[in-house]
Amino acid sequence: MTTLYRYNPSSPFLLSGSVEQQRDAITGDLVPIRNTTEKEPLADKEGFVQGFVDGNWEYYVNSVGKEFWSADGTKHTIKEIGEEIPEGTLFEAPIIPPTLKQKTALANAECSKRINTHWNQIGQMNASLGVYGEEGKANCAAWISLNRTALIALLAREDLLEIDVADDQYWPIFEGAN
Repeated sequence: MTTLYRYNPSSPFLLSGSVEQQRDAITGDLVPIRNTTEKEPLADKEGFVQGFVDGNWEYYVNSVGKEFWSADGTKHTIKEIGEEIPEGTLFEAPIIPPTLKQKTALANAECSKRINTHWNQIGQMNASLGVYGEEGKANCAAWISLNRTALIALLAREDLLEIDVADDQYWPIFEGAN
């Protein structure tokens, strides 16, 4: 009996190891088995699979499922055998600093959050309508003004892109009652 090695005809990669070729009981001839070869596969090699192409076994890189990132932060996943990870790629997501537009949006959101922590939208509306009296109206207006002034100062900083706009040191401390 002869050992035959199976391969996949639609993609060249080794299928399921080997089989023993049998002889026909009547003629004694070896029974052909489709998609096999007598050529022994190459030795196993870490990170590779073998393929049977043009009558020979060859190594193909196998990075299927591996993730990498390009310098701009785009995440990629290897989906096919033979697809190689490009040179210069990163294996962890890069830290990409926010743009000025993004940092400005973060600062605006932080300002709104801090105002709404003590004077939510309904409270602000009620204060402006005088529901809480003149003192409540003044306290609400002062709190909004303090936070907007802090926001303007924060957005004027030359180091805006390097600082944490949510840090308490850049914002007023609430001392009133709403």
